[in-house]
Amino acid sequence: MKPTHILPALFSLLSLPAAAGGATPLAAAPALSPAFHAGDTFGTVFSRTIAIQAPGVDDAVHRVSGTATYRVIDAVAIPPRLHIDYHYDGRPAGSGTVELPDGGATNCFDGKCAPNTDASGLAYDPLLWGRPSPTLRVGQRWTVTIAAPWELGPAGRQTVTVVAFDPASHLVTLEREGSGNGPWLGDAPQLTLTRGGRSYKVTRRAGRAHWHGRTTFQDGIVLSDELISVREVTLESAELGRIEGVERQYILLDATPREAAH
Repeated sequence: MKPTHILPALFSLLSLPAAAGGATPLAAAPALSPAFHAGDTFGTVFSRTIAIQAPGVDDAVHRVSGTATYRVIDAVAIPPRLHIDYHYDGRPAGSGTVELPDGGATNCFDGKCAPNTDASGLAYDPLLWGRPSPTLRVGQRWTVTIAAPWELGPAGRQTVTVVAFDPASHLVTLEREGSGNGPWLGDAPQLTLTRGGRSYKVTRRAGRAHWHGRTTFQDGIVLSDELISVREVTLESAELGRIEGVERQYILLDATPREAAH
């Protein structure tokens, strides 16, 4: 939840668990196709929570939140160029230049590019959401094969469903639900848990994950987004032995009013 896509590893700033179909082209549907214009300004407010529960140890909960503002500085460039100002609460503010090549499947920050594996962010991301047909309708669905670990899940398969659509305003709400096995992007192999006031280093092994959420877009820009991902985890240490637990992570991201984007 980063400003999310476009920030340098937003949620990887957390210390507990540090912290797609193959790349597909941008959806042609206007409701999912960002059209940036010079001077456009977009703001987001976001949060992410990571929680681990296991018998015999204290619950471990970590949270991060912040805001981001994007301003289109070159709408003619291919891809368009944006400036971002972001502020993770409790950390110094930052800024940089953002570009979203490949219809948003790639994220470039200050000229350094990588697959756009953020769970949420400013705009539609075909790497995680796939490419629907140009004409959307309520009840329409498609399957996305997520080929590599991403911010809130492992490689896996996801079903996307159109649950609301207003073609006149280019407003669409999509539901995503998927599952997979293996590590998530940025997983830390070791965690610190507490019991009775004492800290223990444990090794974590990820089990099967299931994620489910809804996102509303307008002209390809995220207006609201919520996603929760739950997985089984095996925790092991010499002192605690082997413990089976559950890890939950969820993100919330909303667009801020235009007049508040500064």
